[in-house]
Amino acid sequence: MSRSSLWTVLLVFAVIAFGCGKKEEQKPPEKIVNITTAEVVARDLPLTESAVGSETSVSQADSYDPTSVHARRFFIRLPFPQDIVRRLKIGQSVTLTNFEDGKKTIGVIREIRPALSTMTQTVEVIAEVKNPGGWRPAGSVRGEVALEIHRHMPVVPEQAMVLRPAGAVVYVISDNVAHAHPVKTGIQRDGMIEILEGMQPGWIVAVDGAALLSDGAKVNVRNAAPAPASSKADAAP
Repeated sequence: MSRSSLWTVLLVFAVIAFGCGKKEEQKPPEKIVNITTAEVVARDLPLTESAVGSETSVSQADSYDPTSVHARRFFIRLPFPQDIVRRLKIGQSVTLTNFEDGKKTIGVIREIRPALSTMTQTVEVIAEVKNPGGWRPAGSVRGEVALEIHRHMPVVPEQAMVLRPAGAVVYVISDNVAHAHPVKTGIQRDGMIEILEGMQPGWIVAVDGAALLSDGAKVNVRNAAPAPASSKADAAP
């Protein structure tokens, strides 16, 4: 055997020996995301519109007159947009909230004045509050009316909805695995988001930690967030 052939054989044996002695590379540990979850529930959600107003001057004068029978009645002026006013009616309920102390009460629409403000494109709506107990107007007041009710719609906590390049997704959790579900969302109210398409009541979805997930990700549920109770809408349109 020639010297060059001998060196070739020795080199081959050296490569084989080095390969046999090399330790198998360890794979990095699988990433597991800690999350909390909530159950998808069905609720009635009111589609609302609000306006900021104040007590009328006549109401202020009457309410401070201790001899007046109107002393426990207040009138609130609320400038609603013209297109919204067309959907309101006399006798409709209005939720009134003081900006100063956050106290709420329920009033009713008593008058919808026809004059349109050309500056703001609003129409003045007068709401009346009778026997409000400890409530009285304190500076600016927010009036909220329900225009329609979305009945028995699936809702999820707002933290569960994640925006991806392809659109909004919610991660459904099954056997400690996250499954991405594209969703179509509706109105948002009280920290909950209406799901028009893509969710069913009873499903368990990721809440805290949802933004860190991808489809098929392994998860560890720290604690299950309590499911929001089903409730009726606050007011009928």
